[in-house]
Amino acid sequence: MLFDLRPKSSRSDLFNREDELRELDRAVSRGYPLTLVLGIRRIGKTSLVKAFLEKHKGVYIDARGVSRRSELYERIGDGLYSSLSRTRRLLEGIRGISIAAAGVEVRWRGSDSISFTGLLQEINKKSGRFILVIDEIQSLRPPLSAELRSLVAYSYDNLENISVIISGSEVGLLRSFLGLDDASSPLYGRYVHEIHVDRFAKDLSKEFLTKGFKEEGLKPPGETIEEAVELFDGIVGWLVFFGRSYLDGTRDVEKISGMAVKLALDELNKLSPREKSVLKAIAEGANSWSEVRSFISEKKGIVLPKSTLTRIIDKLEMMSIVKNYEFLDPIYRKACKRLKP
Repeated sequence: MLFDLRPKSSRSDLFNREDELRELDRAVSRGYPLTLVLGIRRIGKTSLVKAFLEKHKGVYIDARGVSRRSELYERIGDGLYSSLSRTRRLLEGIRGISIAAAGVEVRWRGSDSISFTGLLQEINKKSGRFILVIDEIQSLRPPLSAELRSLVAYSYDNLENISVIISGSEVGLLRSFLGLDDASSPLYGRYVHEIHVDRFAKDLSKEFLTKGFKEEGLKPPGETIEEAVELFDGIVGWLVFFGRSYLDGTRDVEKISGMAVKLALDELNKLSPREKSVLKAIAEGANSWSEVRSFISEKKGIVLPKSTLTRIIDKLEMMSIVKNYEFLDPIYRKACKRLKP
């Protein structure tokens, strides 16, 4: 169902992502060792890569919120269990892996244990291509970040049957994490295939909402659909949020928009006070470095050092929140107007 709030896991449940699926299939068939799936938040990257795995042997691992090695191996076990119908034969007989009805156990410490790299080495020995998908890898922190970066580099250089796909919304931070242009990174200078997941055009947004409501046996007024298309600017996650909220009884589009803004605001409030001040300045119309600096000086009584302001703006662009002093998501622009740095 199109208005299911959870990421899709079947190709048949995706809407208008045939080109991206074909490009992923082509990348894997050509044996590309590393592919990046890039796009802003809520654009549908997780649904795309999960649905892609439906026809391939592979595992999806969500790196968000992982801070300890034990958590990483829990995610690996969960991912292996979710794909067990396609990967059981590959996993059987591998030391440190136990398959049971309740899940897949990965023994990562002590006797008879196996490392993440060791697991990929064992899988690589078996015939056929295996896909490792890691979502939001850039959110990892040391020492796990260095270990996973080295793992990806090792797989790139040595595991000819393994294709790694990394998806991420903080595009600049993801590229920085991988260090493709950093001579000190184990991935420096490697060719990486990139696939960009874009927002829907207005006609596709309208078609998506119309089809989603038809699945649920509902036909909202045409002006309601048009208003939602304008508000949510082709960002699939927000369109799904609108559809589900409308189905659940909230028929006021502006009220649903306000609910979405609150969700975005909850995420933005995790940023530092200075970062929030910069975003609020841009949301209020500052469209240059000097205007942002003047806005903060006037509103907060603080003159940020030039280097500090430049660093903050660069970081916010790397996080794919803004680009050239424009918000990439209109909901985040509305949310930033409500920020209280």
